[in-house]
Amino acid sequence: MSVRASDLKNNVYVAKQLALTVESGRVVHAFAFIGGSAEDRAEIGSWLAQYLLCSSPDQGPCGECLSCRKFAHQNHEDFIRIGKQDGKESIVKDQILELIDRLSFKPFGGRYAVLIEDAQLMNAVTQNKLLKTLEEPVSEAVMILLSETADGLLPTVLSRCSCYYLESSEADTFGKDADAARAYAKLIAEGAPFYRKKAELADIISDKDGGRARALAFLDVLEDELRKDAVAGAGRGAGNTDRQTNAIRQAELCRRYLKQLHSVGFTLKHMCLRV
Repeated sequence: MSVRASDLKNNVYVAKQLALTVESGRVVHAFAFIGGSAEDRAEIGSWLAQYLLCSSPDQGPCGECLSCRKFAHQNHEDFIRIGKQDGKESIVKDQILELIDRLSFKPFGGRYAVLIEDAQLMNAVTQNKLLKTLEEPVSEAVMILLSETADGLLPTVLSRCSCYYLESSEADTFGKDADAARAYAKLIAEGAPFYRKKAELADIISDKDGGRARALAFLDVLEDELRKDAVAGAGRGAGNTDRQTNAIRQAELCRRYLKQLHSVGFTLKHMCLRV
C-alpha cells in the first residue's frame, strides 16, 4: 500500500518537503532528522529510506513493487540499518568501518539507503570516521541520520547533511503558525513597525525545542501569502510589488540561515528588521 507524505500525520510537513526533493531528482547524499520523539524520527527515517529505494515512487513509496515488499519484510539488500548494539552504550567505530567497507561494493539496485538510528550516540572518533564518507560520498548511497538533538552531532557532520527539525510534541502548532504567517504578510503590506511583526513571531521564538521546525513551516506559508499578494497587486494594476518581492527574498535568506543552524530568535528578528 502506498504511503504518501500526507499519511505521516506527525511528520506531514517534513514529509511533503522530502517528497518535493525526491520527485525532483535532486536527492542529496545525507539527511539528518533532529528532535521530535524517537518514534517520529524512526517513522520519517524509514519512510524516506523506503521511498529512495522504491521502483515506482509517487509522493512516497508505492508499497507494492519488489523493493517495497523486500523493505517491508526487512530483507532489502540495499537497506542498511545501524544502531546501538546490545550491551554497548554507543554506536562504535567498528560499525562505521564495516559500513564503509560495504559501501565500497556497488548496490544491487540504484543506491544504498543507510539509516543510522540514535546518531547522537556516536562519539567524536566514530563521527569523524563517518565524516570522511560524508565528505567524499559514494554516489550510490544516501545516509539518513536520526538524532535526539543537534548538539549530539559534530558541526562538521551536520554541515554535510540536509537537516530537518521535527516537532518536540504532538501538539498541532501548524495551524497557529500558519495564521501567524498570514497575519505577518498583512503587516508587511501595511508597512507595520518592527515590534508588531516581532509579536507575531514571539511564540515560535520562545519554543526552544521545536522553534526551528516551526519557523521553517511559518516561512513556507509566508512565502505563499507574499506571492499571492504580489500577483493580486499586479492584477489590480498596482504596479509596484517591490515590498513583497523583497520580503520573499528575505524569507529565503532566513530559511538558509535556519538550515545553517543560526539562532532561531536572531534570524527571525533580523527578518523583522529587513521587511
